[in-house]
Amino acid sequence: MKIESKILLALSFSAISLCTYQGQVFASDTDVEILNFVEDQRKEQREEAKNTEIKDFKEELDAEYARDGIVINDSEKAPIIFEGKDIMYNSVTGDVYGKGDVKITQNYSRMTTEDAQGNLNSGDVKIPQKAHMMQVANPTLNINSEKTQYNYNEKTGVMEGLKGRIDNRYVSGEQVEFYPDYYVIYNGTMTRCPAKKPDYYLSADKIEIYPDDHMVAYNAKFYIKGQVVYQTKEYRTKIGANSDGKEDWMPFRIRWNDDDGLTIGYNYNQEIVDNVNAYANLKYTTKHDMRNVYGVGWSNAGSSFNIESGKYEDDDDIWLKKEIAYIYNYGQRIGDTPLRFNLRNEYGLWEEYGKKSWHREHNLSLYHDPIRLDENGKVRLFPSIGYKLVHEDYDDSNYNSLYYDVTLLSEFNDRLAGYLGYHYSRVSQENTLFDYGLNDYSKKVSAGFSYTIDDKNRIVVATGYDASDSLRIRDLDYYWYHDWHCVETELKYEQKKDKWSLHFNFLNF
Repeated sequence: MKIESKILLALSFSAISLCTYQGQVFASDTDVEILNFVEDQRKEQREEAKNTEIKDFKEELDAEYARDGIVINDSEKAPIIFEGKDIMYNSVTGDVYGKGDVKITQNYSRMTTEDAQGNLNSGDVKIPQKAHMMQVANPTLNINSEKTQYNYNEKTGVMEGLKGRIDNRYVSGEQVEFYPDYYVIYNGTMTRCPAKKPDYYLSADKIEIYPDDHMVAYNAKFYIKGQVVYQTKEYRTKIGANSDGKEDWMPFRIRWNDDDGLTIGYNYNQEIVDNVNAYANLKYTTKHDMRNVYGVGWSNAGSSFNIESGKYEDDDDIWLKKEIAYIYNYGQRIGDTPLRFNLRNEYGLWEEYGKKSWHREHNLSLYHDPIRLDENGKVRLFPSIGYKLVHEDYDDSNYNSLYYDVTLLSEFNDRLAGYLGYHYSRVSQENTLFDYGLNDYSKKVSAGFSYTIDDKNRIVVATGYDASDSLRIRDLDYYWYHDWHCVETELKYEQKKDKWSLHFNFLNF
């Protein structure tokens, strides 16, 4: 036997990535959603800033690496450092055993325990008692377990009695299984609430998490103040880079406005076979009764095909009925370039304001990744361009439209952000058969700002101007956002339309 106080293992450990991505989503009239995009990013940063343990841990590792002369050029090939008061290592069999203040470190990830054993040849590590794991990023980890077994070669393992924090969510589970591309939590919970007894959380018998793709929770229940507010046998949602913006964990929405009265919306999704789902977007309004959308869809590798029917509402509160709609969509990044394209085709029977028409639409759009105009990425440009072909059999009309959008976003400081945009579309509500989903006018200048008063309150002013009419102001909207801890309210007043609305946004569980 060979006794050493420290062993460097040249094994590769693949960290599980739970990085979230926030894409831009623009409202039709004033582009106010780009400010909400900024606020979502800032919330993530504020949560990270509160996690001082991770910051202290990184500083500690930096000091140790500098002291020992360890330089890590490739995180995927970083050595594993095995430390302890007593380390026993057999260089022939590869067996290793550590006792007393054991630390297993790779890159910026570390497990600590009092007793650990393993084999350097097979890559197995077993911790038969309590252990604590911290990791700086991808994902950020600060978790405890009752028992741990992991294989660094296979990148698989099991933790029992998990409790702690993964990125900005607090999790617990009877058992967690790790695989190279995903992991599974059994009898687990998940929440953003830091209280010992969370005000809101998600629980499920089984939670499958595929980083930057999707999550599936089985026998899922959503709790607020200890009461179940929603439950389902299977809940599926996109996450991370695949989420196209916010991750929608709560499948229902509540709002009130002058046009619809009180609205309660609920989204139901059920997998039929692999890549095929049936869904229903149910919406009840006190002024219009039920306004539902039903459909079945197939999706795979950037392509999707949906058959839908129902009543749809856009951001201008315009309702459209589709008796049937066939929709094909395909989008991809163009190689390693900063460009993405999207091709959307729809054919269906539309009805609006008593006019009924077989609507055929082909839409090709090209997007450039946000262009940084400063070193810190606080000033960014969002450009896009596209072309749309539309035919209506109601009057045998054709609408061919070039459109492009350029929006400049600036974060002036930690509280203040603003934007300025220009949008052109040859087709608008002024010259088409249907108004649904279109801008009020063809040439639009939008501008606005967001000011964060404190962690709970934020105000926004957003405007829209008609560039073809001497920059006449067409939209002037005021927003007040308040965080009630588990629910965020959005109070909106549209001055030009003299309309009020109140949205209840359940926070990301």
